[in-house]
Amino acid sequence: MTLKRTFLTLLTAFAMLAFTGPAMAEGIVSFNTGTVEEIMAIEMADVPRELAEAIVKYREANGPFKTPEDLAKVPGMTLDFLQELNPQQTDDGDIVYDPDAEPALAPSKC
Repeated sequence: MTLKRTFLTLLTAFAMLAFTGPAMAEGIVSFNTGTVEEIMAIEMADVPRELAEAIVKYREANGPFKTPEDLAKVPGMTLDFLQELNPQQTDDGDIVYDPDAEPALAPSKC
């Protein structure tokens, strides 16, 4: 019985890893599917709850972000936050934060 229970525990753990996917392990956050908490937890950006909520609310009202520049349309989004979030478009069309990506936007000159 113990071997069976251990096997089921391992199987459950592997299933959970499969559902979170490699993106979560790498620190990648999708702006099209990420929760408020996931967006607030983005490395290298101090995203306030209000802005994370605005991102989720905007995509719920307008559909998924199609280009990185679409994030500029979110109420409360500033150029500084947009640069910190450094949105990237993946091969499958998703818009994500990728901690390993090169900066997509030129730094602000203000």
